[in-house]
Amino acid sequence: MSFHMIDQSIHRSTGMKATNRISTGVSILLFGILLVACTSSPPSTNPSSQHNSSSNITSNSPIQPITYSTHPHDVLIRTFYGGGLYGSLSFGPNISIYGDGTYLLGIDRQGKLSTKDLQQLLYRIVDTYGLLNFHQRQFADIQDQDATFLELALNGKQIEFMYGSFGNQPESTQAMDEYHRLEKALKAITEALHGPTQPYRGTSVALLARQTFSPDLTKTIPQWSLPDFSLSQVAVYECGVIPTDETSRNAEIGCLNYTIPKNALLLTESQLKAIKAQLQNQQQGTFSERGIYYSVFLRPLLPDELINKTLAMFGSAQGGFQGVTLLVGKVPPAPTSA
Repeated sequence: MSFHMIDQSIHRSTGMKATNRISTGVSILLFGILLVACTSSPPSTNPSSQHNSSSNITSNSPIQPITYSTHPHDVLIRTFYGGGLYGSLSFGPNISIYGDGTYLLGIDRQGKLSTKDLQQLLYRIVDTYGLLNFHQRQFADIQDQDATFLELALNGKQIEFMYGSFGNQPESTQAMDEYHRLEKALKAITEALHGPTQPYRGTSVALLARQTFSPDLTKTIPQWSLPDFSLSQVAVYECGVIPTDETSRNAEIGCLNYTIPKNALLLTESQLKAIKAQLQNQQQGTFSERGIYYSVFLRPLLPDELINKTLAMFGSAQGGFQGVTLLVGKVPPAPTSA
């Protein structure tokens, strides 16, 4: 794994006494050249280097170095929005920024930051706003409301922040200062992603499925025909067994409606091709199986998810991020009772 280190500290050196007479102008020029040589080192062009000292930031030098992975599958910055009791389900993060500067907006748009722009953004997060040194990381007075969740992987640390409704109760001056700095950091992240984007097309796709009691019967609903597994298996594996409801015909549960599932299934190429053909290349739809209806969703994997075998999703009733386990292999048989 390759790392970059942004180090803008200035190393001062003392001049040695000259033994020969040199004019004042020449002495100043030589000292200036020596100072630049000590301060700057060019970025490494060797992709296998473990650490790299960079001088791409030319103003407002940070006080401390910033170390980060340059691997294209390692997430440096990620944001989600949700968590409230009545919040909605997000099938992916709002923003994901990777070590090589690639960024994703949601799960369908992709762009790229230059090394200089990425380092400038990291400098603002770490040094200008000082997020890695915060005393408080949860800023929310009303826990059942949606909030923005920020994840950082910098300087060997994995840190999560929560930015929501805050200041309704008397707070310390320090807490309010950190709250406003977090707000500015989130704004800086959004503003940094101003370049052109293109559609993101993940090469791997997960299947998400849940039983539904309210299908649109005005449309033609195809029968599930894939022999590899049943939708009943997948729905129970991902969302659990639906409890018996003696008082209503609508036994809808929150899973994949408001809340994240427990698991997700990675599809093979042939399975994906067959399902997309029945969905007419749509990302979601409804299937019928043995008289029961299921809502299905085809979720493209982000660059880090296949390696980590975890989907990054966020739903209601969450106070922090928790990944969805990605199954690579055979779906377990469904239990018969809750």
